[in-house]
Amino acid sequence: MAYLQSYKRLNALIQNESFEPMISWGLRMALSGTLPILWGLATGRLVDAVWITLTAEAISWVEMKGSFAWRVRTLLSGAILAIFFSVLGTVTGFDIWLSVLCMFIVGYVATVLKDIGDRASGLAICVYLLFIICNAFPATAYHEVTKRLELITAGAVLPVIIGIVTSLLMPAEQPFRRQIALIWRSISVLIGTISKSGIEKSIREGIGEVYLKENDVRAAINKSYEFYGRMAHQVNQKDNRQYQLALLRKAAGLVAVNVIAIAEEMAHVPVSELDEKLRIKAATLYSAMKEAVSRISIFVITLKPEEKLLAVSHINRMKKLTALIREYPPSPDEKQAISIKRILQLTDRTVKLLESAIQRIEQMGTDVIVARSYSFTKTLFILKPRYFFNSLRVFFNPDTFTTRYALRSAIAATVALFIYKWFHIDHGYWLPFSVMIIIQPYFGATFKKAIDRVVGTLLGGLAGGLLLHLPTGLHLKEVIIFITFILMVYYIRKRYAVAAFIITLNLVLLFNIESAYSDMLMVTRALCTIGGAALAVISGFALLPTWDKKWLPSHLAAAIQCNYEYFTNTFFSASRNLNWIRDKRNAESKNSNVFESFTRYMEEPGKEKSEIYYDLITTNVRITRNLNNIHLEQDEKKNEPDLSATINQQIRINECLECFNKIMGYLPHLEPVINANTIENDKLYLSPFRLDDTQMISLEKLIIELKSMQQDMEKVAGV
Repeated sequence: MAYLQSYKRLNALIQNESFEPMISWGLRMALSGTLPILWGLATGRLVDAVWITLTAEAISWVEMKGSFAWRVRTLLSGAILAIFFSVLGTVTGFDIWLSVLCMFIVGYVATVLKDIGDRASGLAICVYLLFIICNAFPATAYHEVTKRLELITAGAVLPVIIGIVTSLLMPAEQPFRRQIALIWRSISVLIGTISKSGIEKSIREGIGEVYLKENDVRAAINKSYEFYGRMAHQVNQKDNRQYQLALLRKAAGLVAVNVIAIAEEMAHVPVSELDEKLRIKAATLYSAMKEAVSRISIFVITLKPEEKLLAVSHINRMKKLTALIREYPPSPDEKQAISIKRILQLTDRTVKLLESAIQRIEQMGTDVIVARSYSFTKTLFILKPRYFFNSLRVFFNPDTFTTRYALRSAIAATVALFIYKWFHIDHGYWLPFSVMIIIQPYFGATFKKAIDRVVGTLLGGLAGGLLLHLPTGLHLKEVIIFITFILMVYYIRKRYAVAAFIITLNLVLLFNIESAYSDMLMVTRALCTIGGAALAVISGFALLPTWDKKWLPSHLAAAIQCNYEYFTNTFFSASRNLNWIRDKRNAESKNSNVFESFTRYMEEPGKEKSEIYYDLITTNVRITRNLNNIHLEQDEKKNEPDLSATINQQIRINECLECFNKIMGYLPHLEPVINANTIENDKLYLSPFRLDDTQMISLEKLIIELKSMQQDMEKVAGV
């Protein structure tokens, strides 16, 4: 039994590594950080080795998720930033006022990079870590500066070489496949949550968990667009692999819409009152759906035939279970019977999408390694200047949130550097360094990270000090350093407190190899970490704070406005909206933003919390879902000729428009500067497509939701 459990844990670890390669990232950092130390031990140049290691470690924090071209550009950007800001820190460290001025600039630039997300957050470390450390150990003589530059350059080149070599050996489309696989995996989790929402949880808890998992699906889709922004119709069909993967991502999004629609229908079916055999078959059906989606997610990333076989097996099981459920006599409750019929219809469509997804993976063909797929000419285009100029636009077009966050970080880090320089605190550079690591866009996140950082640092310093007093050989310490490089990366996203513990342990061993370690040094680090955490928390509370109590209404107004555009593009365009997926994605992204804002709002200090926001947010989400359902039905009729809406249908559509227009009139109470443009009701106009019975049900639900929202908006406006 113990062997079986160990095997399952190992298998789960390997599977998670396929989706999120944290161990391989850790190995990349371990090689970049350990090789210079071995060189330093062999040559007796340990001080030089530490500078190389420090630079290599900073650049290795750049997470490589995108294509080969994206990885090369990001690694080179990291190397350039590391060299530039290292030199800047080296030549300004002798003067406190120059240091303070440059720290403000560094803090602002690094924070903007952090706020971009996974695409550039690792670059931020290259900026502030190397500036702060080099500023703490300045050089005034020309030969000292040039020597420092040589060491930093060596440290920058090493991880770039390792990163490019490892990237050349990966399958060319593996990063894109991994992003798509994460979408499918999040859908699998969503299905599992839906199947349990009405059984193991109260109705409100169940709905809340479904919203959270739906938000995870949306986050996974958005993240894939960060790295691969082109949609299926924008991809050149000659590039078959990219084209099939874009269609595969689109299929995942449609499966998610169907799954959410199933969740809405399940709300009308009291599961506990169903016949026991039917209830068991229904539970088995959702279990098969969850497993089918899960296996497809693994098949996407591994391309193993056995995973395809398992996915097909679960899909076939879904078909059989659907057929068996249809054989049961219909429920005497007409509403329940309609919901069950609709669930089976949506399940059939999901089966078709799953089968289509498997076909897309097969039609993609073999995914060859980068070294074989990139010609020399194609490689030259990787470094086209326009890519770097496009990246620079971020600094000249920041939004309000990013600007406030960047200014807050820059001011806090500048104050920390001034305190350390003014009072000549030994190794006090950890003070601004801790501020830059801990400070987050929102107060709640800053406070949590501060606690994790302080606890991890204190325990890591204690553990490192005890480890050094043990009779261990030098080679054992080297092995431990290598392992800590891997573990700090592995835990950085999972549990930050553990990562902070391991990072501190790594520093203790690194300083000991350089013979710079002392117990007092770790005490100083602990005190600076506590001081930096305190400065970060105080600045988050008092310095240009971003409170969702203020910004939540703005997010909500933007989400409602996006739904209005989705609605008008659906019913009031010159022709049927064929690019509705774009409107759907925009609306769902805005819904995701406002839901996250509401979650932070509920965690903020203060007792006054308005429940009306929750009602408005959930109503807005249901409006998006109903529009999605209308388009899903319309896509099923894509081979039929388009007919205009009937007069009676248009009357109901116009009723929605009138209600929506009234809601838009209340938006300035949420966001005074919003441009709430509306369209007028033209009684002679007919929408470009005719609605069937199922679409009419969604339209009737849409009217109900809009009237409910109108009532809530009247309360907000004090009408």
